[in-house]
Amino acid sequence: MHLIKFKPQVLLNILISILTGVFAQLSMKYGMINIKNAAGSLSGKSPASSLSAQPLKYKKYVLIIKTVKILTVIFMNKFVIAGIILYLISMFFWIKTLSKIDLSVAYPFVSIGILLTVILAAITLDEPVPLMRWVGIFITLCGVYVIVSSHEDVENHKNEEK
Repeated sequence: MHLIKFKPQVLLNILISILTGVFAQLSMKYGMINIKNAAGSLSGKSPASSLSAQPLKYKKYVLIIKTVKILTVIFMNKFVIAGIILYLISMFFWIKTLSKIDLSVAYPFVSIGILLTVILAAITLDEPVPLMRWVGIFITLCGVYVIVSSHEDVENHKNEEK
């Protein structure tokens, strides 16, 4: 891989963006598990499913009230809030990355975040990861290698045109 052609600051920005994105995912999932276990309000029926006993004119209001309650519970969870903050940090470093390199070169690195998210979800959240998911991740990472390797060819072509 031709990563040595990237400036260290660009690689650092990519790494920080990916890692904060991964931890944002894990934090929000953990928060939703806590909400589901504590309240049970998100695990069973949707807000609309309990409306059948309500008179027609009140159904939309009941749905709105239940939805607001659910959203309040979600956004009051410290892990969900932490995930949102981590995503904002990730976005900041991603914007810095995009100011330095082409999107077509930067974006494939996001697949590294997919790999890390799957590994850490399996370890920390005890999520099962079937073999075919690993195969898909491997194929994706092979594609990333090809795309990132082509970065040097594009840079050489740009220099030849000058």
